[in-house]
Amino acid sequence: MRLIIFLMVVSLPGLAQPSTYGDFRIFENRIIYQHVFDCSYMTVEQLDSVLRATPSVKDVQLNEGTLTATLSDFVVDYKKFKFPQMGTPHIIQTGRFGGKLTIQVRDGRYRITLDDITMKGNIGYKNITAPEPMTAYATIKSATLLAQDWCRPNMLGLLNQAINDHFTCKSDPTTSDW
Repeated sequence: MRLIIFLMVVSLPGLAQPSTYGDFRIFENRIIYQHVFDCSYMTVEQLDSVLRATPSVKDVQLNEGTLTATLSDFVVDYKKFKFPQMGTPHIIQTGRFGGKLTIQVRDGRYRITLDDITMKGNIGYKNITAPEPMTAYATIKSATLLAQDWCRPNMLGLLNQAINDHFTCKSDPTTSDW
């Protein structure tokens, strides 16, 4: 009897579903993306001007050191990250992602939070023509856990990599390309 209980306790962590993957996590029953970037020379004003020049970022507003904006029609360039077309899911190939951006700058770092993430595109079994919440597709159990088929390097991993690359500050903050 003790052996059975011991085996059950030891095997349960292997069956656990994740609630985080990369910089994505479940927060209040929805998926959010949150990452802190190191950039000692970037000020809030410079970040504001760079965001305003970025085509996929709209409605940029500065309020007490916090920037808010809308990310829309963000496309993942899977070829840039050396992923083959055959190994990349349809939604990553055809998808356009969006959400509400919140950017806070402090001590040479800035934190980007992407909330209310939406997507449209071909998910394989359905063609999503209007933006729908990604949480409905990428989570299970009333949005408390991430779905296993989304927790892969070519799904959330590739989307994570693309967002990180899009918002990483480069060596010259005056150029419009991050």
